[in-house]
Amino acid sequence: MECRSRGEGCLIDLSEVEKIYPLMVEYRRHIHEYPELGMETVETKNYVKKLVTDLGFTVREVGSGLIIDSGKSPRIALRADMDSLPIVEETGLAFASKNEGRMHACGHDLHTSVLMGAMIYCKRMNLKPVRFIFQPGEEIGKGASMMIDGGALDGIMHTFGLHSWPSLNVGEYSICRGKAMAAVDSFEIRVKGDGGHGAYPHLAFDSILESSRIIQYLLTVPARKIDPLNSAVVSIGYVNGGKAKNIIPAEVNIGGTVRTYTREDSEIIENEVTKFRGEHVDVSYLRELPPLVNDNNFASLVDSVASKYLKSVNSKPTMGGEDFAYYCSKVPSAFAFLGTGKIRGKEVSKHSSVFDINEEALRYGLILQISAVLSVAESKVQSSDS
Repeated sequence: MECRSRGEGCLIDLSEVEKIYPLMVEYRRHIHEYPELGMETVETKNYVKKLVTDLGFTVREVGSGLIIDSGKSPRIALRADMDSLPIVEETGLAFASKNEGRMHACGHDLHTSVLMGAMIYCKRMNLKPVRFIFQPGEEIGKGASMMIDGGALDGIMHTFGLHSWPSLNVGEYSICRGKAMAAVDSFEIRVKGDGGHGAYPHLAFDSILESSRIIQYLLTVPARKIDPLNSAVVSIGYVNGGKAKNIIPAEVNIGGTVRTYTREDSEIIENEVTKFRGEHVDVSYLRELPPLVNDNNFASLVDSVASKYLKSVNSKPTMGGEDFAYYCSKVPSAFAFLGTGKIRGKEVSKHSSVFDINEEALRYGLILQISAVLSVAESKVQSSDS
């Protein structure tokens, strides 16, 4: 490990970062061109596997994910997610998706490429021991749990991850202290009746009217049932029912998402959703992800190194969710937002059919990953100095 004199901290070799940068661009474009969904990231896994085995690493496969150790008994793990979204790409890129109806519209192609760059850096700079986790299924909230069950955190004391963040400029990043991303719940409500003719509503159970009553009530829950000082969201994502103007449908289906930061608030909202169960209403409620809460000490350590190379920006927690939360719930971890900037002068939202990243962000993503590794080494030096 390349360090300054004892107690002055560790250096990142920026010339080495520049050598690796073109490789990360190549990796990112290939992965972007061949996106895969959910837990079925087989070809992406094989692409990464070939690269890392060519580098001389030993690979452990966990489903369509990979665990790679550099050195023995690593205490820190770096994680990237590999899956894409079911979106038709409309970016016009020369390397746009060739898999119809699938697109890297959330930056996971960047995440994977940056982690491969970090492996190369660690190999060339003899920086170890480090574990690298390439996981599928972040978008469906299943990949992290599978990797943990497969041993991804065995012996690990800290994990670090990052996410592309278009609202931050290239060269900027943010690491929240404490809560960073919300818990995610979801619900489905089926309102059912006999249906009937629109001219004779008194002879039918009006599933449309009942659905509208349920929707209006649920959207008031965060404002009237949750402490105003807490963050909570209930959003309705779909309402399906009826095909004709003069027919009261026999069934209406409603689906929505819930975002909170505490178990207590989640339970309050769940009770409000499920209380509609009855003769004409079926309700299913699912807790998908816990909140993502950064460890204050580890986040500060990473920040102390990364801020020497990137601009640290204060940011508020988001109501978005991330299955990196499962790693955070097991070991002290940190998750950073990496600035990927505007595209052609415009900020493009994640999960958009025209989402893209400024590839200059790749080098800063690599620096963030290496900063996490060096922050652990630096903390050991400071501890021994004291």
